[in-house]
Amino acid sequence: MAILPQVKHVVVVMLENRSFDDICGWLYQPGTTPQPSQFLPPSSPKEYDGLKSTYFNPVNAQYFKGQSAETDQAASPTDPDETFQVADHAASPTDPNPDPEETFSNVTYQLFGPEKPSANPTWPNMGFVINYANATGHKSPVDIMKPFNPAQLPVISSLAANFAVSDRYFCSIPSQTWPNRSFMHAGTSNGNVNNGDIPNPFDWDVRNIFNVLEDVGADWRIYSDTELVPPLTRVMFPNLWVYDDHFLHFDDFKQDCASGKLAQYTFLEPSFVVDPNDEHPPHDVVAGEKFLHDIWQAVSQSPAWPETLLMITYDEHGGTYDHVHPPFGAASPDAKSNPGQEGFTFDRFGVRVPCILISPWIQAGTVFRSPTATPYDHTSLLATLRDWLSIPKDKMLTSARIAAAPTFEQVLNLQQARTDIPNIPPPAAEAKHTDTFKEPNSIQKSLVSAHAVQLGKDPAAIMKGIQNREDAIHFFKANPWTTPH
Repeated sequence: MAILPQVKHVVVVMLENRSFDDICGWLYQPGTTPQPSQFLPPSSPKEYDGLKSTYFNPVNAQYFKGQSAETDQAASPTDPDETFQVADHAASPTDPNPDPEETFSNVTYQLFGPEKPSANPTWPNMGFVINYANATGHKSPVDIMKPFNPAQLPVISSLAANFAVSDRYFCSIPSQTWPNRSFMHAGTSNGNVNNGDIPNPFDWDVRNIFNVLEDVGADWRIYSDTELVPPLTRVMFPNLWVYDDHFLHFDDFKQDCASGKLAQYTFLEPSFVVDPNDEHPPHDVVAGEKFLHDIWQAVSQSPAWPETLLMITYDEHGGTYDHVHPPFGAASPDAKSNPGQEGFTFDRFGVRVPCILISPWIQAGTVFRSPTATPYDHTSLLATLRDWLSIPKDKMLTSARIAAAPTFEQVLNLQQARTDIPNIPPPAAEAKHTDTFKEPNSIQKSLVSAHAVQLGKDPAAIMKGIQNREDAIHFFKANPWTTPH
């Protein structure tokens, strides 16, 4: 039976590398207004699982040996030489800087410290500060414990409070961008646990939701906020390289919103390389806030608004702190993943990331969790699309993770659509310029190497010439992709 009959358009935007606590942890603090109006399902706890000032991380690995790093005494969680408590705001919109580590092995240490992964770890989520210090050599590793507060992120905070936010939504794998975005689109990462030093799209060549939508005759489009760099979703999946007319520019999205001609399913990408607004550390979150505000303005003022569901999420936590330990019990999606790379069987979820659902059919102040024993993750979107469009089993993706995932049906529970359009404030500041002389981050490198493969070039040879972000920009200028319509 089809779900969400009141929805005709689903729009999804996925930003980069921020944990739930980093973006939404200080939302709904006791004594502040507004507070949640409902928790879903109604049987779930009536407390928002955000940050508390008592949460901390040790600053020295000696903590895991039960000794104080300074005094050789028994360690105490309140010892200022031994631990650092979470801060009440970030020092800069470009925090943390430098970029934290996010590969599978680094995330494993962030979540388990020196122990092997287990369902009942001794030090859950206690390895963030030490990993940040070890991986980056940063002089101030405690910067990883400085999340943003709502005043610093007025757009996403206001959207979350005026509609729905989940405090139990996890990315699909405790690792990087490519595997998590692949789960978002395909319900599997084809056994890959990391992006790879030089990602090859043919290692990720799996059937995805866009193939499914094409097969069932559903309309889909992908819009990216850049003209120079090809969309990441496009270069990731070779079976999408033939669909030129489905990839457009963000200005086209705004025009389609204004005319009310949205596709049934829309996926939005930020800019990852040129004036990046993806919020990937240390990119300025103000740029991402501006992008989200532009999306909100376009969607909420569209004639299609009464029939639209907008979802905002992040691909993975990117090494930023979160206090909730990701659960075990995830369904391994396919034979290629059991086991996959590094012996991982994909039996546990990644770190919590924000998930905000926006629709006139959603009550303001909603906090939602899974109505089943399986938590929300990126494949919940795919399960929702499946049931919303009544996609037959023989045409749907075969991932066991999707089959186990809960849908978002419970969140759109108003009997009539709201007629109010909340006033979502724009960011108060201007985004800082992103230097192009710095080394490209992993996702920027992957865009270069994947586009090189797409063009039939040797990606390893191309990457030798990419020493900084300006080199990447020059590569895309010299090797243009199909211009968006």
